[in-house]
Amino acid sequence: MGPNPATGDESNVDFVIGGVQKGGTTALDRLLRRHPDVAMASVKEPKWFDDDRRFAHGPPARSGYHALFDPPPEARLAGEATPTYCWWPPAAQRIRDYNPAMKWILLFRDPVTRAHSQWNMRRTDGSAQESFARAVDEEIRRGAEVPVRNNVGTSYLSRGFYAQQLERILGLFPREQVLPLRSEWLRDDPSATLRRVHAFLGVEPMDDTGPAEAHVGAYAEPLDAATRARLVRLFEADVRRLEALTGWDLADWLS
Repeated sequence: MGPNPATGDESNVDFVIGGVQKGGTTALDRLLRRHPDVAMASVKEPKWFDDDRRFAHGPPARSGYHALFDPPPEARLAGEATPTYCWWPPAAQRIRDYNPAMKWILLFRDPVTRAHSQWNMRRTDGSAQESFARAVDEEIRRGAEVPVRNNVGTSYLSRGFYAQQLERILGLFPREQVLPLRSEWLRDDPSATLRRVHAFLGVEPMDDTGPAEAHVGAYAEPLDAATRARLVRLFEADVRRLEALTGWDLADWLS
């Protein structure tokens, strides 16, 4: 853990893998755990800063959060992975209040395939009974762009408006503290992507990554072309904004 910039002597967690769900955060968490200079939280997804009940009466004691970390003596940086930090609006401000020097790593995946993957996860574990098409119909009816905490499990679409999420984070943190990545880069070239992450965090690169993907399984039903086309239209304006923010070419997300 690095020093608290406010006091100079109290330690802080240094970075978060702050999003997105079904975007490769578990794989990146696993890869970073292999680095001797990085100490990840004892559990993946501590969900500290997105818990409204915990912050209902002001910031909670830091000791509770820090108890989730047990860095070995050689560890230099402490980090954790909670995908909802990017999505849930109050989380970014709470993180800034905790540590203005926090670094953010964000993995963005094609928002349509990401939504379908989230639905499939819930369908597989039995918590979703309806078809994907019906599930997104319901979310569009209630307002797809608006995060609703009571609907955290069925926020298939609202989690995919990445530009508004990135803009919120960049409004609170300097650009040099935010590393946006495409999930496809981690999947297709984990070594090169991990080197970028290591450079961003300021640790020595490690090339021995091993498998990067996690939670890969069969789908309960395929994503039909009509539903994909409908959702591409829904996300198009936000994807264009994300292109402007990152300089990426995201034409494949819109095809």
